[in-house]
Amino acid sequence: MTFLAHSISESENSSKIRYLGTSEETKRELEENFNLPLLSQALLKWYSNLPKSKDIMFYWTNDFYIIGMENLLVALEGYRFIREDEYWKDFSNEMKWNENWIVISSWSGNPVIADISEVETPVYYDYVGGEFSPKLLVDSLEKFDYFLSIWLDKHDDRYYKSGEYQSDYYELMEKEWKVKLNNEEIKNICGFLPIAKSKENFAPIEQLIKEKVKKKYVYLDDLGDNKSKVILAIKKETGLSFDEIRNRLNSSGFLIAEGYGENTLALAEYYISLGAKVRIEQK
Repeated sequence: MTFLAHSISESENSSKIRYLGTSEETKRELEENFNLPLLSQALLKWYSNLPKSKDIMFYWTNDFYIIGMENLLVALEGYRFIREDEYWKDFSNEMKWNENWIVISSWSGNPVIADISEVETPVYYDYVGGEFSPKLLVDSLEKFDYFLSIWLDKHDDRYYKSGEYQSDYYELMEKEWKVKLNNEEIKNICGFLPIAKSKENFAPIEQLIKEKVKKKYVYLDDLGDNKSKVILAIKKETGLSFDEIRNRLNSSGFLIAEGYGENTLALAEYYISLGAKVRIEQK
């Protein structure tokens, strides 16, 4: 079960992934109060070749993460472990959270859950809000691993726009997914993660350049009222440190995104939704 680990290794020098840290204070507090259950052999094997202390983000999704093994306790914050006033509490019963559920990744704050009570470690998904009742994605961690590796390997901005892939490019991924997954499993995962076949064809980047389509540049003019959220979003999207962000905020023309595709505009809209003031130029 090393498909994803190999894909991540191959992508380390590209702009496909970003490594992210976690709150050391929260991590320390949770470790002082709680312990993870004994992890399944399948999950331990999965993590044997993945980064341990860092979470990984597929950069084009804005908010899809793979949780580092050393951060699995922190990943349960808000699902099972919740802080009330000055104390941390285990809300397993109140939230209907099974103690054998481990959050291994998330999409837009919604958990991807590995059930470590079963040998193959099936993978489920759920949406935040209210009691949890996870739905099955795939019946083994190995299938989830394989799906993600193909998605990471095949992703290319030339054939991607606003969460959708050109039909022929999507079908290329789907052909490889079918080596290990059936149609229903592929449908389940694509229905949850930000993956969709385009309803219409769009030109790849090379064609846009040949046609002299102008490149879009997104500049940050003002952080707005939710400064901490915007700064955190910039850190996630650009990989810049907080010091680098502060330095650039003190200068004029803070470039936060550029590109030819609609995903550049989608990213600009994401910052706007957080309250930031951005300026879009075309050159």
